[in-house]
Amino acid sequence: MVAAHFKHYVLALSHRHGSLVMVQTLVALANTLANAFALIYLIRQGHSYLDCASFILISAAVPTLIMGFASRPILKNFPASISTSLICLALYYVSLMFLDGWQLVLIPPIFFGTYIATFWVPYFALVMHITSKKKRGAGVGAYFLIFPMLTTVSPLLGGFVITFYSYEALFAMGAVITLTDLFYVSGFKVLRRIRSRIIIPELLQSLKINLVGKFNVDLDLKGVDKRICSSLFAEGIQDGIFWVAIPIISFEFAKDEATLSGYLSLFALWGAVATVALGYLSDRFKDRASIVRVGAAFGGVSVLFAAFANSPEEYLTAISIAYFWIAMVPSFLFTMLVDKLERFKKKGVLLREFFLNGGKVVGVLFVIIALLLEVSLISTLAIAGIALAYIIVVK
Repeated sequence: MVAAHFKHYVLALSHRHGSLVMVQTLVALANTLANAFALIYLIRQGHSYLDCASFILISAAVPTLIMGFASRPILKNFPASISTSLICLALYYVSLMFLDGWQLVLIPPIFFGTYIATFWVPYFALVMHITSKKKRGAGVGAYFLIFPMLTTVSPLLGGFVITFYSYEALFAMGAVITLTDLFYVSGFKVLRRIRSRIIIPELLQSLKINLVGKFNVDLDLKGVDKRICSSLFAEGIQDGIFWVAIPIISFEFAKDEATLSGYLSLFALWGAVATVALGYLSDRFKDRASIVRVGAAFGGVSVLFAAFANSPEEYLTAISIAYFWIAMVPSFLFTMLVDKLERFKKKGVLLREFFLNGGKVVGVLFVIIALLLEVSLISTLAIAGIALAYIIVVK
């Protein structure tokens, strides 16, 4: 029965939201194909784990700063913002191809961080604008399903390209796919149909900035549950640690890109299983918090098991199970935030991205501190597990 409802909903979604789905699908294809191997490329170029963590730190810090101090310019024109994001993403892949040394660590993540801020805020604002509260859980879940579904296949293709061609060929493919998306967005009339007077005022009200005398970021948290905000921050901490630790640890166990691609695909497959079906159930029973708490609790325990794994088999099993449970957290936590801000749901988009990326910065800093103290990278997963477990406080 659930499967029949799911099929019906996906068909409706593809009819109503096809353009938005296509835009994200091309972005996801580029990132899951090429960006999944970015840190491994740094290692192959002779960079340390600390360099890799610094790379991710910049990638998370840039969007946090943009949303904290320069949100208004990127929100004045949605099509221009998304086009800018895709140009930055293409430049990210091009810079990976041609830079080396310290420039490879510092410059590409600036482009990637700019893409994060200028793409996901306007994109999710559009998604929330055309997603009804009645079916929001399944709707948002369907959008969140795009990345994990592609990750079940595209890393395998990426590993093949690296093995038989080169990293440069892989990053060139990422750039071409992104530029194809840019070409598509340039004729994307849906972005222009969403009138700025509907969305922009709500977004601009969500972040007040005073630069007279000192930097003072004043987030408008009126009507926002503090537990949800702190849970989003905790999700960001887990995400930041995962961005650094998962590809590197998996590569340590895999030893080569082809085997690593199989690991990454398996992780994503487990995550894709639960998302939309649970979204449908949450719409029906109106209890998203319980799903988030269950996912956070079991996900946290699974990550803790992975942190103390002694073999590739133990690690692979624990992380695969963890991804299944963690899949319940992001879309439902996001949906809960927007449900509480129904009249100002676009504000929820900006707040979500701000707290999430701020948490990523803290998560990566934990990894950097651990590396400086010569603590094993796999041990940092324990912090990610604790951050996940904290999310059970949400209500």
